[in-house]
Amino acid sequence: MAEFDCIIFDCDGVLVDSEILARRAMQSVFRQAGIEVTAEMVDSFVGMKFADILNGIEARTGQRIADDDHPRFWTETKALFTDHLRPVPGVVAFLEGSTIQRCVASSSDHERIRHSLGVTGLAEFFEPGAIFSSHDVTRGKPEPDLVLHAARTMGADPARCLVIEDSRFGVMGAKAAGMAAYGFLGGAHLLANSGDALREAGADFVARSYEEIAAFMAG
Repeated sequence: MAEFDCIIFDCDGVLVDSEILARRAMQSVFRQAGIEVTAEMVDSFVGMKFADILNGIEARTGQRIADDDHPRFWTETKALFTDHLRPVPGVVAFLEGSTIQRCVASSSDHERIRHSLGVTGLAEFFEPGAIFSSHDVTRGKPEPDLVLHAARTMGADPARCLVIEDSRFGVMGAKAAGMAAYGFLGGAHLLANSGDALREAGADFVARSYEEIAAFMAG
């Protein structure tokens, strides 16, 4: 098993079990604006930048939510996260047991990432300068820009980086960057998922738990 110099974690669905809560908040805001958005529709854009998600939903529904409504997405999401967000099962033990340099590279903005890590107690595992957002780069996932920016800042060779991702867009970005990519199905939103989309996107390994990842890495 190859050794890695840096593990790049996605945040939502990989570190924190947030995707179902975020979907609920997004559907609520759209519904209040008179736009019906299905769970399947939201899920099809998981892993992308917020602006790209809105553009995708507009293309699917033919309706655009007003710019004035945009702040409500974070207001509702933050309230749900504060009350209900939890770490993904097994991630604390995995982080405690790993000595490999690590960072976070998420499509979410910095405020959401830091709030997510803070309310779940995971902030202690990541240095302040090791948190990267799609807002730091021009192009979000599935482009490789975000993970390449993270690797460069961390001083790591992309060829010796491992990206752990729950979305096909994230896996595609990692592979485009020349990195190893492990697909992760341990979030509540993916428990019944076969992982085929992650494999088709190029995932080198797909796991349902951090215990599986640790065992695979141990060889």
